[in-house]
Amino acid sequence: MQFNKKLNLEHILKYVYILMFVLYLLLIFNLNLDIFFTTLCIIFTIPLLSKISSENVFENETRRKIYDTTELKSAISLNDLRRILKMPRATLEWHLFILERAGFVSTIKLLNRRYVYRNSNEEKAISHLLRNSKKLKPIIKSLAFAGKIHVPENLLLMNISFESIRDLMVKLSKMNLIHYEIRKNGLICVTDKGKVWFKKIIDDIG
Repeated sequence: MQFNKKLNLEHILKYVYILMFVLYLLLIFNLNLDIFFTTLCIIFTIPLLSKISSENVFENETRRKIYDTTELKSAISLNDLRRILKMPRATLEWHLFILERAGFVSTIKLLNRRYVYRNSNEEKAISHLLRNSKKLKPIIKSLAFAGKIHVPENLLLMNISFESIRDLMVKLSKMNLIHYEIRKNGLICVTDKGKVWFKKIIDDIG
């Protein structure tokens, strides 16, 4: 992994002081070693990750391969990505984290599966996922024609849990296609832009 610049002496001293403070807390509160080592990972990993810039993300060949593979589909499942690349899950997850942090890709959990897509293709990717899911068709129809969904009543009838579509709802909300107040009134409502968008998906599905 390449970095814009090496950590200088000032940075190193700062982390040493933080480490000493953590050790001090460890002694005072008699914390266990698991907490200590977890804290160490957080202290030293986050500053290093902050050094990664969009310019040097693709200096890593593995990340280039992952990013190039995301071009095969508008949205590709994590399992398919692993199968195509023949890559261990931990390795893939790590490099996806870097790519996501740098703003090149996003991941979405939908109906208990995770998908990856390029940020530049977000609307196309979400549309692709909706078009290709029979289970989500009742939701799309309700949003397109009724303009709203009651949670959890309507979802229970569709045999879908809100947790399994939470990421999707967040994405649709950021795209200004829906707005929801689940805790307040249990409703997912469509925006004016969303009505046109969801009806187009229904037309495409046929």
